[in-house]
Amino acid sequence: MDSSFSYEDIIKSANDIVIVTEAFPLDDPGPRIVYVNEAFTQLTGYLLDEVVGKTPRILQGKDSSPEARAEIRKALERQEPFRTTIVNFSKSGEKYWLDINIIPLRDEQGKVTHFAAIERDLTEIKQVEEEIREKNRQLQELNETKNKFLGIASHDLRNPLYLIRSFSEIIKEETVGPVTDKQKELLEKIFNSSDYMKSLLENLLDISKIESGKIDLDMKLQDLNRVVQTQFELNQLLAEKKQIRLETSLGGIPQVKFDESAIVQVIGNFIGNAIKFSPPDTRVQIVTEAREGFVRFSVRDEGPGLSPEDQKLLFGEFQTLTSRPTGGEKSTGLGLAIVKKIISLHGGKVGVESRLGEGSEFYFDLSCN
Repeated sequence: MDSSFSYEDIIKSANDIVIVTEAFPLDDPGPRIVYVNEAFTQLTGYLLDEVVGKTPRILQGKDSSPEARAEIRKALERQEPFRTTIVNFSKSGEKYWLDINIIPLRDEQGKVTHFAAIERDLTEIKQVEEEIREKNRQLQELNETKNKFLGIASHDLRNPLYLIRSFSEIIKEETVGPVTDKQKELLEKIFNSSDYMKSLLENLLDISKIESGKIDLDMKLQDLNRVVQTQFELNQLLAEKKQIRLETSLGGIPQVKFDESAIVQVIGNFIGNAIKFSPPDTRVQIVTEAREGFVRFSVRDEGPGLSPEDQKLLFGEFQTLTSRPTGGEKSTGLGLAIVKKIISLHGGKVGVESRLGEGSEFYFDLSCN
């Protein structure tokens, strides 16, 4: 064997902390320290002479885990290797975290005479984890504040906005007296803008309720096809105005559990978007089908399709996509974000399949279980 190096020199200069204790006694005061390396001294501030003959308990403090100590005691009794994470304290009282690996050392007869603890300082990692937890807590607080503000602002703005929208329509229809063509044009702009703002406020309220956990779903086992058929009939006139053929292909599907008003909102969004982004003389297909373990609802259009980049942004909030509505309609950029949150609350999945120039298929899946 090469005698040009010493195993003790390697241990002494290792970056990991090494502590060697006697194997006994396990009861108070516990096994005494017989050796520590330089890494131990650098981390704890204790010199070798200060800890030899003492027990590792001198490193423990108020934040040291009783559970971890009990697990270590059991491992020593079983004389088995053991690994855990513990909190210790330096000579100056500073807390540090360790990944500790305890190994029994045996003599030539196989009897355990000592235990070696190979320890790695995890303090920086734990500090980063704590900082991340604190940042997440702060972000959660900010998110709750944002949702509260959105809820209050949207609620307070909704009633005045509804009045503006209603009055502009009444005046435009000449219910209270004649108006000129120019006035009608301006009133139409007021109505359209207030109608867009109404949709935006309603979406903001929905986002606020969902994210703050204030939405109560009335989950019932029911027929999805019935809800789909109703939405198909309600959207037919809108499709006809844009010369779009609205078709259904409703399969034989089992009943599934869902909140009707929430799923109506999702279905209405999918159908409305398909009509909004489809050119005239095209077809929009509404499909339901039974899959293995779930039911799928999908809307297929013959519109411009979506790029892979747009598909990544689709279900985020306030996203601007390259595809534009074909009839000059406006979009709040929140509809699909709400859809995803609603389907997530149902334990379902939402997605899209699309290629540029070949149309899109939006779908959601609800479990049959």
